[in-house]
Amino acid sequence: MRRRHRGKNWGPPVPDLLIELFSEEIPARMQKRAGEDLQKLVTNGLVEAGLTYGSAAVFTTPRRLTLALGDMLAASPRQVEERKGPKADAPEKAIEGFLRGAG
Repeated sequence: MRRRHRGKNWGPPVPDLLIELFSEEIPARMQKRAGEDLQKLVTNGLVEAGLTYGSAAVFTTPRRLTLALGDMLAASPRQVEERKGPKADAPEKAIEGFLRGAG
């Protein structure tokens, strides 16, 4: 799918998230693995955070690793977390400790 404007072809759609890392020269034999590792780390982190994506593409050059993610959610899904705290008549320090831990 390519974007068009007044009959001109502007290339593929812009990704929702683009991560580009610049570095010292990466040996050719390590580029593919480095790109795969970047994709794995980022996509696993997104899934753990409850964020989904539709596509992921990695691009590598001797000095760059680039990850483009498409079809991402605009916001993370709503999460409800229920915690059982101390009794209402518990010591003040116990209540304060619970509140600190709950954020």
